[in-house]
Amino acid sequence: MRLLSALNLKTLSSLLAIVSLTNAAAEEDAIASPDSAVVKLTQETFSKYINENPLVLAEFFAPWCGHCKALGPNFAKAADILDSKNIQLAQIDCTEEQELCQEHGIRGYPTLKVFRGESDPSDYEGPRSADGIVDYMIKQSLPPVSLLEETSDIDDFISEASAAVIVETGSKQNETFYKLSALHRDEFSFVQTSNKDYTKKYGKDKFLVFLPDTKDPVIYKGDESYENLVDWLSVETKPLFGELDGSTYQSYMTSNLPLAYLFYNTPEEREEWKSTIEKIAKEQRGKINFVGLDASKYGRHAENLNMDQDFPLFVIHDISSNKKFGFPQDNSLSIKTLPKFIQNYSSGKLEPKVKSEEIPTKQETSVLKIVGKTHDQIVKDETKDVLVKYYAPWCGHCKRLAPIYEELADKFQSSSEAKDKVIIANVDATLNDVDVDISGYPTLILYPANDKSNPIVHQGGRDLESLASFIKESGSFKVDIDSLEADVIPVKESEETAASKETDITHDEL
Repeated sequence: MRLLSALNLKTLSSLLAIVSLTNAAAEEDAIASPDSAVVKLTQETFSKYINENPLVLAEFFAPWCGHCKALGPNFAKAADILDSKNIQLAQIDCTEEQELCQEHGIRGYPTLKVFRGESDPSDYEGPRSADGIVDYMIKQSLPPVSLLEETSDIDDFISEASAAVIVETGSKQNETFYKLSALHRDEFSFVQTSNKDYTKKYGKDKFLVFLPDTKDPVIYKGDESYENLVDWLSVETKPLFGELDGSTYQSYMTSNLPLAYLFYNTPEEREEWKSTIEKIAKEQRGKINFVGLDASKYGRHAENLNMDQDFPLFVIHDISSNKKFGFPQDNSLSIKTLPKFIQNYSSGKLEPKVKSEEIPTKQETSVLKIVGKTHDQIVKDETKDVLVKYYAPWCGHCKRLAPIYEELADKFQSSSEAKDKVIIANVDATLNDVDVDISGYPTLILYPANDKSNPIVHQGGRDLESLASFIKESGSFKVDIDSLEADVIPVKESEETAASKETDITHDEL
């Protein structure tokens, strides 16, 4: 389900945040040590300091803030490294400098902003590790494209980079290349050169991607349109076997390629798998991304992928369909057995691991209970208009809707004329995987007969009249609830409806 995909992103992001806070020393102070290169700014000193320094990363923080405490040592370490490069890091304590923080629209802590003299500041959008801050700010200090001609300068630039370097071997300014550099300057480094050694070895007017710790670049051989190059970079700038953490998760999830996870127990175990996975990753380049995930920190994410927390484990998440394909945990995962699993996935021979309740042996109410294993079969029945309520058991709005929804179902199911044309169904979206866009609970979607590719989301009221009108107007059969003749005995009250009559338990709504 695409909602669950979004929720899983939230879940992992939460886990990543918790781990970051937990790993930070509990007593670390958010305020940088006076011995560090971090400068403390006040209302009196702020403007003068910003105007005198060409590039400043400023952290607006509160000493009591947990995320500020986690960031503190990384911020100070980065400041010490960047000081020699004329890139300054500064802190503003918003508990002391409230007016200054208000002037800059600070609403949460920590907030980091990049200042370039008198120009308007920009939001910092990089990682919050020391190395990540250093790499991000060095990129900010450079023009989007570095013009280098000496072989040694190019070699050194590539070898010192901690992220991908994109090189264009042209003698004149390439508009597409500069457009790409503006889009990705915070992520990668861009170099343009007409150096004879590089043009002789790789060709003239070529786009090259150099990855850290790799000797030879990837050379672009397709149509040099901007759109194609953007897609190419999204694939080739990722390592063959990357690491999934807070700084990389979003880039992998937005690439829309299936993501293959290896949950490992120790760095040594990851290293044992590295050569095997990199070999497979080369064969699957542009088809599957491969990452490692530290099970000691993020093991709970296995449950979001419908796997048990039994490590090591390997699972492929098809992001576009939100289907998960896990290596059977009752079989032996090894360097010898993994390639066959990947081959079977690529050839479409694997069945996804679907999170699903058991298929009901008997339907107890007029509201048809759908589970993950039956969802597609029921909603895609071309002979029926199918209205589905996607709900969560803890959702107060869902509980209040339950008796109305059951009354609606009773109306249709008690008529022999309507019961074969309209299905009123629901599914607990917290317990079942369904490939549906859901922005909150409850979500009501009608799948019209003979038009299943165009489901319709109900946006109106949740009273009986509004729901009945929605089915009449949007369904293929245009069944009018008011014209139905009851000639079938209605069924008993559902557990959900009974629960709705009990005292609601307070729970956050989506």
